[in-house]
Amino acid sequence: MKIHNVSNVNFQRRLKSNEKAEYSSVLKQGREKCIGNNYNGNKFILIVPATSLPNKTGVGNLNSKESLEFFDFAKLYWGINETQILPIGQYHSHRGEYPIYSGTSMDLGNHVIDIQKYANKEDFEEIVRKNNLKDRVNFANVVENNSAQENVLKRVYKSGKYNKEFEAFKKNNVQRLEPKALYRALRKINGSYNYNNWNDLDKNLFNRDIVSEKEFETRVKEIKALKSKEIDFYYFKQFLAEDSLKNARENLNKKGLKLNGDMLCGFSYDEVWANPKAFLPETSIGWNLPALDLDSIDGQKLLKEKTRFYAERFDGVRIDASWTYVNQPNIKNGIYNKKFYEDKILNLIDEEVKKVKGNSFDTKSIMHEFAASKDDFDIYDGYSLKPYVKDRVKIYTSEHLNENWGTNQNFLERGWANDSFIIGARNHDSKEIRPSEEQINALSKILKIPSDKLKNQNEFVKAKLAEPVSAKYSMIYFADALDIDKQFQRNNDRTLNYATQIPLDYQDKYFASLENEKGFNPMDALEKSFKAKGLDKEEPELYKKIVKYKNILKQNEKRKFKLIPVLSMLAGATILIYAFIKFHKNKAHK
Repeated sequence: MKIHNVSNVNFQRRLKSNEKAEYSSVLKQGREKCIGNNYNGNKFILIVPATSLPNKTGVGNLNSKESLEFFDFAKLYWGINETQILPIGQYHSHRGEYPIYSGTSMDLGNHVIDIQKYANKEDFEEIVRKNNLKDRVNFANVVENNSAQENVLKRVYKSGKYNKEFEAFKKNNVQRLEPKALYRALRKINGSYNYNNWNDLDKNLFNRDIVSEKEFETRVKEIKALKSKEIDFYYFKQFLAEDSLKNARENLNKKGLKLNGDMLCGFSYDEVWANPKAFLPETSIGWNLPALDLDSIDGQKLLKEKTRFYAERFDGVRIDASWTYVNQPNIKNGIYNKKFYEDKILNLIDEEVKKVKGNSFDTKSIMHEFAASKDDFDIYDGYSLKPYVKDRVKIYTSEHLNENWGTNQNFLERGWANDSFIIGARNHDSKEIRPSEEQINALSKILKIPSDKLKNQNEFVKAKLAEPVSAKYSMIYFADALDIDKQFQRNNDRTLNYATQIPLDYQDKYFASLENEKGFNPMDALEKSFKAKGLDKEEPELYKKIVKYKNILKQNEKRKFKLIPVLSMLAGATILIYAFIKFHKNKAHK
């Protein structure tokens, strides 16, 4: 009998078990050669919103099985050693979207809770079943008051399963969380999210110039009596979120990955309401964010509190819009003023982090967003970097790359120390990568790739992702690595804004993208860098392995199945099932 072959079943190639160790070694050695001296202490950071991680509930969670497997994948294939998440405070719906930079800065959102750990199997499956969005983040299924996850959390709360640990948590965190709990209760009592619309007593509850201590204590007792269950439930969710984040960080650290938090430059309504003397009245720093009074004791105290919050929960901290602490913009009555603090406030942040981490803490893990227009903040004083900018770690993308700016090579040529900046192609704010003549010419010169070749969209993207590989501190945006989205912020379609999701089948999609010359192939990036630096000639054996694994990653593997043995196996299984059913029927008749 002739045995037929089926040869049209395609599988994207994966690293085999006996290849993984060598692959990791080649990746490490390749980056080490590209970076050159002072390789030790390098950072390769994956930027990913925790909400976008692969999940079943609709919203990603750092500590879920799916997320931890994804980080294993990213560490193996891309060689990351740190991850940078976006803000994880309380999100709320705003005109049909969930803007991640408008949340709270000193508490944790419901989405941080690793719900599968605390809920029973049936309740968890209920949340999964009610997730009716499979192609984007479904915030409404997890963060809203009447969401599927919220209803399950209420049942966990009522069970009293964690009462002992919960009571200890409340005792240790009441000073920070009570104003937030009161604010949430007063929103319902007064029927408005904005405290400016409340009655005078509630609006000024924390302002001792207006409301006396006795009036304050009396009103707080009334609020707690009216909303005791809601207040306690808020505390409970914070307890679970803190536990979840702690577990996630521990699990990532065990994998050799550092977890970096994103310290918002702004403050939320509840934080302004509870600290009235910490802010400049009716003044903004832009983006509708209130201006902290950096000259006042109250303002500095609140900034220290926020800094401690992040230092205690993360291995490193990204300082959002860090330039606003150096060169604070004040906008009042439409008039724009600036106040220059140089490094006074940055030193305050550094000192507070060290109080938490210890004096030996490497401040290179405090990363500053100094990127701004020259009108807002100029990092240079003449031809030299300003002293307080020079040695601090500066975060930049190559979004505005040209022959004089925005590349690892250019920054080094300007005299920047290689451990004083992080460079990557894009971040969450960036627009879609598109070739331009200016950028084509710059990349062609750096990587020694013919400019005509870089006019191709795929080749241009690969070159953009390859250029930062030679930087001691570099980063990659998750959507670029996976080739799953063009732009994270899409204001033209609010259902998609901030809602990019890593699909559960991300590995299949990733390897398919590599086959189609898309996505981030780290070995392709190393090959380009080796050629540009002449390392292909200096390190021929290593270069040969780089090319080998580059081709493996983009290989489409065709596997042949012998049809007759497969059919025989299926037939045998059918006979066994038939015999089993017949046996039980006969037994029932007896």
